[in-house]
Amino acid sequence: MARSIGHDETVTYIVGSVRWFVFLRAVNAGSRRLTNEALLAPFVDLGLDRVAAYQAAGNITFVAEEQDAGLLEPRLDGVLAEDYGFDVATFVRSGAELSAAIDPLPFSEAQLAATEGRMQITFLRDAPDADTTVEVMALVPDDDAVVFGPRHWLWLPRTGVSASELPVSRIEQLVGPMTMRTVGTVQRMLDRFAS
Repeated sequence: MARSIGHDETVTYIVGSVRWFVFLRAVNAGSRRLTNEALLAPFVDLGLDRVAAYQAAGNITFVAEEQDAGLLEPRLDGVLAEDYGFDVATFVRSGAELSAAIDPLPFSEAQLAATEGRMQITFLRDAPDADTTVEVMALVPDDDAVVFGPRHWLWLPRTGVSASELPVSRIEQLVGPMTMRTVGTVQRMLDRFAS
């Protein structure tokens, strides 16, 4: 049975369709394990077009007529919670949004050369206000670099994520739900699916 994500009838696709990228929080981590088939089933059941997963880590892409990620996120949250049997926050971005977030990168050549860690991008539901951003920036260790974008932040950990003293859990308390990926993962998704 096809379900709609915003209309009374099944979603149809026209020339104005958008390739969306969805990053799910805490899927295929700990006890929240799903096969790719189970991961993609709700998206397929919604009648979305060209649904695919990347790396079985909660990275999904699809094509839809909907032009507003802010409308997709809460709708997907409800459908996925029902189908997966647990709450899952979704972070939906267009290919253009992802490209703008990682190109050009906000770090200098010297910063990039001085790090052993892989650059991370953390997706947010909403942009934090100025006071929250200042509070988060005060938590960043001297060896790491963090730059905020509209609904994301980029992190360049000098020695790697697990060795960094950046208090990621505390940051999430300040900015709200978020999910992190390597910039390399996002770039590979764009390379594979955005064209």
